Amino acid sequence: MCESVERYGDRRAENARLDNLLDSIKKIMANLKVGAQQAMNVLEVNDSDRAILQKRL
Repeated sequence: MCESVERYGDRRAENARLDNLLDSIKKIMANLKVGAQQAMNVLEVNDSDRAILQKRL
Protein backbone atom coordinates (compact mmCIF):
# COMPACT_ATOMS: atom_id res chain seq x y z
CA MET A 1 0.00 0.00 0.00
CA CYS A 2 2.86 2.40 0.72
CA GLU A 3 4.09 2.09 -2.85
CA SER A 4 0.70 3.01 -4.27
CA VAL A 5 0.50 6.04 -1.98
CA GLU A 6 3.99 7.05 -3.04
CA ARG A 7 3.11 6.70 -6.75
CA TYR A 8 -0.04 8.75 -6.17
CA GLY A 9 2.02 11.48 -4.51
CA ASP A 10 4.54 11.42 -7.34
CA ARG A 11 1.77 11.79 -9.95
CA ARG A 12 0.23 14.69 -8.04
CA ALA A 13 3.61 16.42 -7.74
CA GLU A 14 4.27 15.94 -11.46
CA ASN A 15 0.84 17.32 -12.38
CA ALA A 16 1.37 20.31 -10.10
CA ARG A 17 4.76 20.98 -11.74
CA LEU A 18 3.22 20.82 -15.21
CA ASP A 19 0.27 23.01 -14.15
CA ASN A 20 2.69 25.66 -12.86
CA LEU A 21 4.72 25.47 -16.05
CA LEU A 22 1.57 25.78 -18.15
CA ASP A 23 0.50 28.83 -16.17
CA SER A 24 3.91 30.43 -16.76
CA ILE A 25 3.71 29.69 -20.48
CA LYS A 26 0.27 31.27 -20.74
CA LYS A 27 1.44 34.39 -18.90
CA ILE A 28 4.49 34.76 -21.15
CA MET A 29 2.29 34.31 -24.22
CA ALA A 30 -0.13 37.00 -23.04
CA ASN A 31 2.36 39.52 -21.71
CA LEU A 32 5.01 39.22 -24.41
CA LYS A 33 2.55 38.42 -27.20
CA VAL A 34 4.50 35.40 -28.39
CA GLY A 35 3.44 31.90 -29.40
CA ALA A 36 3.55 28.77 -27.30
CA GLN A 37 6.82 27.54 -28.80
CA GLN A 38 8.57 30.83 -28.10
CA ALA A 39 7.26 30.86 -24.54
CA MET A 40 8.53 27.32 -24.02
CA ASN A 41 11.90 28.34 -25.46
CA VAL A 42 12.11 31.18 -22.94
CA LEU A 43 11.47 28.70 -20.12
CA GLU A 44 13.76 26.07 -21.68
CA VAL A 45 11.05 23.41 -21.52
CA ASN A 46 12.35 19.94 -22.42
CA ASP A 47 10.90 17.95 -25.32
CA SER A 48 8.92 15.46 -23.25
CA ASP A 49 7.25 18.26 -21.28
CA ARG A 50 6.54 20.16 -24.49
CA ALA A 51 4.53 17.25 -25.87
CA ILE A 52 2.42 17.08 -22.71
CA LEU A 53 1.97 20.85 -22.45
CA GLN A 54 0.98 21.24 -26.10
CA LYS A 55 -1.94 18.88 -25.48
CA ARG A 56 -3.02 21.01 -22.48
CA LEU A 57 -2.92 24.32 -24.35
